[in-house]
Amino acid sequence: MPTISIIGTGLMGTSLALALKQSALRDLSIIGTDLEQSARSGAQKSGAFDRIENRLVPAVEQAEIVVLATPLMAMEALFEVIGPVVSDGCVVTDVGSSKAIVLQWAEQYLPDRVNFVAGHPMAGSEASGPSNADGRMFSNKVYCVIPSRNASERAVSEITTLVEAIGAKPLFIGAEEHDSFVAAASHLPFILSVALVGCTSKSPNWQEISSLAASGYRDISRLASGDVTMHRDICHSNSEPIVGWIDAAIKELQEYRTILSDPGSLDSGTLENVFEHAKTARGQWMAGSVQQENRILSPQTEMPTFGDGMAQMFFGRQGTRLRKLMSGWGDSKEKK
Repeated sequence: MPTISIIGTGLMGTSLALALKQSALRDLSIIGTDLEQSARSGAQKSGAFDRIENRLVPAVEQAEIVVLATPLMAMEALFEVIGPVVSDGCVVTDVGSSKAIVLQWAEQYLPDRVNFVAGHPMAGSEASGPSNADGRMFSNKVYCVIPSRNASERAVSEITTLVEAIGAKPLFIGAEEHDSFVAAASHLPFILSVALVGCTSKSPNWQEISSLAASGYRDISRLASGDVTMHRDICHSNSEPIVGWIDAAIKELQEYRTILSDPGSLDSGTLENVFEHAKTARGQWMAGSVQQENRILSPQTEMPTFGDGMAQMFFGRQGTRLRKLMSGWGDSKEKK
């Protein structure tokens, strides 16, 4: 029976396990493990996993696929720990929001006998924890797939199969391109949401302002309620592209400020043109009419088919920081 081991049983890891349970894939064994006992307990109650393992190494050593669903900055240490113990031919993937740094860690710590295929589902919630997991989270969502340089066709096929099985749409893209694009479409919106809450809540009149805030403020500020650790790690791991998009946003705001401070611009219809452009662009995006082409990381790589992936997946398997990680990852005496 093929085994998928998910390291990290919070919102994303448990949602992925639920999605796999609800998929057409059969005869899977899904193992979950987490550094936090509360996350393991919540994942156990969700019914998403066939087994919750309180120790890291036993959770991954026999798995065909290992998924890293932890905070991003914890992944470097995890690669170093699991590299020597995962089985030959194992496929390791992740669901992190930054890809260039994760691919660097995978190349540094995973042996050649292990395949790494980076992943990033463009799905999530401001809620956190396994109690908020949703197996439908990935349905019809884009799921970025970024194979490492040494990833085999079989490995890419298996991850593509997994992505399609949970109802997501695989998008093959380069790591640097991914990190720049998600900085614009995902990380910048969080920063802008935080900035809105920051500038308004620091006002001496915040009490009065808050009583007037309604659905518009609620919608734009929603992302500011997101997981603090996750967003800290995103900013730490993808700072350069985020800074670039913050600069672009500042330039855009400065242009609006110039228009608003000039009575002539206000009377000329310039402001209406700005608003109309934004309304049209958003309307095209909502309607799915923005032209987009899937990009493959390596032009010479021929992507395997879905059927090939199913065949490979189900008919055979071809320091101090480390001590802290290992010592914290459960107690062998803990009852599971």
